[in-house]
Amino acid sequence: MAGHHGHSCHHHHAGEISAGRLRLSLALTLGFVLLETIVAVRAHSLALLSDAGHNFTDAFALALSGYAVWIARKPASSTKTYGYHRVGILTALFNATLLLVIAALIFREAIGLFVHPPQHIESLWMIGVATVALLLNGGIALGLRGEAAHDVNIRSAFLHMVGDALSAAGVVVAGAVIHYTGWVYADPLVSILIGLFIVASSWGILIDTVNILLEGTPRGLDVEAMAEAIRSMPGVADVHDLHVWAIAEGMNALSCHLQIQDAEAPHAAAILQTIKERLAAEYGVYHSTIETECRGCDVNELYCRTLSNR
Repeated sequence: MAGHHGHSCHHHHAGEISAGRLRLSLALTLGFVLLETIVAVRAHSLALLSDAGHNFTDAFALALSGYAVWIARKPASSTKTYGYHRVGILTALFNATLLLVIAALIFREAIGLFVHPPQHIESLWMIGVATVALLLNGGIALGLRGEAAHDVNIRSAFLHMVGDALSAAGVVVAGAVIHYTGWVYADPLVSILIGLFIVASSWGILIDTVNILLEGTPRGLDVEAMAEAIRSMPGVADVHDLHVWAIAEGMNALSCHLQIQDAEAPHAAAILQTIKERLAAEYGVYHSTIETECRGCDVNELYCRTLSNR
C-alpha cells in the first residue's frame, strides 16, 4: 500500500505543476493570438493566419488540458470508482480531432491560394510576428516537455505548442522567400507543410487515446511476456483469463485467474503479494485483481472467451 500511496502523491504533485504551467501558457497564447490575427489580416498572409488559427486551437487545447488536470485530482466516488482520470484521455482525443479539422481547413484555403494567388503580401510583418511566435511557442513547449513524456493529455497540449513553433518557423521562411524573390506561392506552400505536420503529430495521439478508450493493451507492454513472467514465479501453475488495460496513461490495471500449484495452496496469499509487487515494479500495474484457484477454468486459455463470442 505504501508504494501505491507514493505513486498517487507523485501524480498529485505533477498535476499541480502542470496546472500552473498550463494557466501561464494559456494567458500568453491568448494574448498573442489577438496580435497575430490583426497582423495576418493587415499583411494578407494565409500562412500567418493559419498560424494564428493553430495558436487559437492551442489556447483552447491548453484550457481543456488544464481542466482535465484539475478534475483528475478529484477523488473516486461510488459513481466514478476509478476517479476522473479518463477526462484527460477524452481531452487529448478532442484536441487531436480538432487539430485534424484545422489541418483540413488549412489545406482547403491553401489550394485556393494556389489557384488565385494574392497580389501582395506584407512579408516583413510576417517575419516579425512569426519570430515572436516561434520564441513564445518554443518556450511554452520546453516548459511542458518533461511531463509530456508520461501524460497523453499534457502531450496533446505539448504537440500543439511544438506544432506552432514549427509553423512559426515556416512562416519566417515563407516571409523571407517572398521578401527576397517575390514568389507569393511560398505562403500557401508553407501553409500546406504546416497542415501536414499537424496531421502527422495528431495521428499518434488519436491512436493512443482510442486504444485506451477501447481498453486496449497499454502501449509498449508485452502481455505474452508478462504472462510468462507470472508463470515462472514459484508456486504458480498457470495464468489465464488475463486482461490488461490503462485507466489513463501510466495507470495500468490488470485482472486474471491465477492457478496455484496444489502443494503451494497454503501459501497462496504470499504468492499473490509477490506477484502484485512484481507487476507494479516491472509493468507499472498498480491496480491488479487476481483470482486464485487450484484448478483451471472450463476454457483454459490466456484470454478466455467472453459471453459475446462463445
